[in-house]
Amino acid sequence: MQQIIKVVVDLPLRKLNKEFDYLLPDKFKNSIKIGQIVKVPFGRRKISAFVTQLDVKSDLEKSKLKEIDSIFYSESFFEQKLLDLFYWTAAYYHAYLAQVIKSALPPGIVDQKIKKKEVEYLKLNDQINNYKSELEKLEKRAPKQYLILNYLLEKNDQRNKLETVLAAADTSRQTVYRLIDKDLIILYNKYENRRPIINSNLKSSMNKEITISQTDAELLEQIVDFNSGKNSYLLTTKNSSKRYNFIIKLLEKLAVQQKNIILLIPEIEKDYIFLEQLANYFSDKIAFLHSQLSQAERFDQWQQIRKGEVQIVVGARSAIFAPFSSLDAVILMEENNENYKEQEHPLYHARQIAVKRLKNKKSLLILESPAPSLESKTLADKGEYQQINLAAEENKISSEIIDMKKEVERGNLGDLSSKLKAEIKNQLSAGNKVILFLNRLGMSNYIICRKCGHVLKCENCDISLNYHQQEQELRCHYCGLKKEMPQKCPDCGSAFISQAGVGTEKIIEELKKIYSAARIKRVDSDLKEKEVKKRLNDFKNNKIDILVGTSILIKKQFYEELKLIAVISADTALNSSNFRSAETNYFILKELKSLLKNTDQSKFLVQSFQPEHYSIKAALDQTDNSFYEQEGQIRKKRNYPPFCRLLNIIISSQSENKAAAESKKLSNFLDQFKAKYLEKLGEAPAPLSKIRKKYRRQIILKFSSMRNREYIIQLIEKKFIEENNDDSVEIRIDVDPYRML
Repeated sequence: MQQIIKVVVDLPLRKLNKEFDYLLPDKFKNSIKIGQIVKVPFGRRKISAFVTQLDVKSDLEKSKLKEIDSIFYSESFFEQKLLDLFYWTAAYYHAYLAQVIKSALPPGIVDQKIKKKEVEYLKLNDQINNYKSELEKLEKRAPKQYLILNYLLEKNDQRNKLETVLAAADTSRQTVYRLIDKDLIILYNKYENRRPIINSNLKSSMNKEITISQTDAELLEQIVDFNSGKNSYLLTTKNSSKRYNFIIKLLEKLAVQQKNIILLIPEIEKDYIFLEQLANYFSDKIAFLHSQLSQAERFDQWQQIRKGEVQIVVGARSAIFAPFSSLDAVILMEENNENYKEQEHPLYHARQIAVKRLKNKKSLLILESPAPSLESKTLADKGEYQQINLAAEENKISSEIIDMKKEVERGNLGDLSSKLKAEIKNQLSAGNKVILFLNRLGMSNYIICRKCGHVLKCENCDISLNYHQQEQELRCHYCGLKKEMPQKCPDCGSAFISQAGVGTEKIIEELKKIYSAARIKRVDSDLKEKEVKKRLNDFKNNKIDILVGTSILIKKQFYEELKLIAVISADTALNSSNFRSAETNYFILKELKSLLKNTDQSKFLVQSFQPEHYSIKAALDQTDNSFYEQEGQIRKKRNYPPFCRLLNIIISSQSENKAAAESKKLSNFLDQFKAKYLEKLGEAPAPLSKIRKKYRRQIILKFSSMRNREYIIQLIEKKFIEENNDDSVEIRIDVDPYRML
């Protein structure tokens, strides 16, 4: 009797977001496993699918079921435990199960683009007893054959690749074939894993002894004690240069205990030297999963993890799904980093997946950051995480906030303060390099008074109003409030009120006029990745004097001797249309400061029209711990996370009228259920109101409980998604949104 299996087809459509029943041909009976990829007939075509259940009963008669067509690979890519995590992720984030599975698996496997690496080897024929006489025959008559045979005799105790032997004898395959015809050697194939080569090309930074202080060693012992009952930690590292050493020692301790560990790093290129250290230190115990690897390398790394051949997995966001049969520990470095939140379907957050994956187990969760997120800090204050701090080195860097309002009062309406100009000149005279940082995380279209520093904000949401030049009006992209552009500052009456924001090219033009002899370059997202790397290397190798750039330049391996960083405007991040703007500003400033060499000759200058802002003062002063208290008070007052649960609903269409009509219809529908949510912001145009020819509108809901949020989501799905026959309008539901653009 044919077995029935369940599969999830690789088609991200809501009506197909379920498991389908198929018959299993008898020829596959002994080879089918959960987690395999198969090809199935679906409608008039054959598509790939993921096996999720075996030997099940179907509600349909067997005569109505189709057989699977083929199995893509003999290997399974996930077991039941990981499949259960996929189910949970799809349910929590209201994503298609097929999308979750595909985002977790190595790219390319569904299209069968990945082939196993097959390597050719040579070996001696064991049936030959007297190779000495054979060598004598060949030495003069066939010297190339002699060289090959002699090479294999000398290295008979190891595997010899065909290409290596050919190179040693400086000959071709034809020579090998002649020896094979004489039954002297054997050519055979072997499947091998592709091992990614991690090379930062910065070897000088690698030869450092990995040590930690006695105090940190005691913290380490506390963490790895799995019997303590306290197995979730918030690790604050204060931007210590020793944080990487501590993580390596932590991994080493866990590996000795035979634990399986996932280490997440949010931006791989930013910490490439660290990856190289890990690869060298742990050798064959470690695997990597990230987008810098080829598809074939990721395929092989995934299979090594799946087969239990490694203990440590290092990667970016999606590595949280690494297929360990048993996972003991997860470490998130820079747990506050927004890159842990996926911005394309499925919209999961790696930190949340980590918590779920380790739940109800004797396991270890480490959330590490020089500046933890407010969410994690709040949980630590409540006792859900044990907060521990690495011993911080003495901060010798001189930090200064430059009040740009005073520059305006002196008649300087440019983007560079007098103090900064003078400091750049001093550094160049001393032969030092300079970085000028521009933050583009903000939308760069808020309105600020250059005399008093007042920023126009929405009185309902406490979020900066965005200026729309075409309509000449100010808008709040949370609640939809609209205002006319004022002629004077509503706070001080000054006429010095204008749109904020400056670009890298404008800054470079200004710099070239002042420092004509300096070598000045920019790095930003307008450049190709190859050119960005080249300019960063040129800066490291003293071929650039002043580097002007955005967050793309924050890569720690390039700035060993850096003594001046200046932030052109701290207000750009501070006044972006995001409730996390102050937190983002705080993180960026602390991270930038950490790039400087820790010496009393180093200087960190921050220009701002709001020099008294708590996020700036706290970031620059290592002893100032007030940021979280002040930020928490503001978030609590306004009902923002961690004091509520958010839902962001994006309604998009190529027709502006259709997007607006559906958005208003949904907003009116939600008004019937006001008792279920704390607050509704919008309906309004999204901050990014048009992307890829689609107009976008936004509704934000705040909830006091997950249950109420789930109730509303299910209502929206039923009334506006499942029953919607108009494919020209898309409704996207983002659970726990991060970038609400």
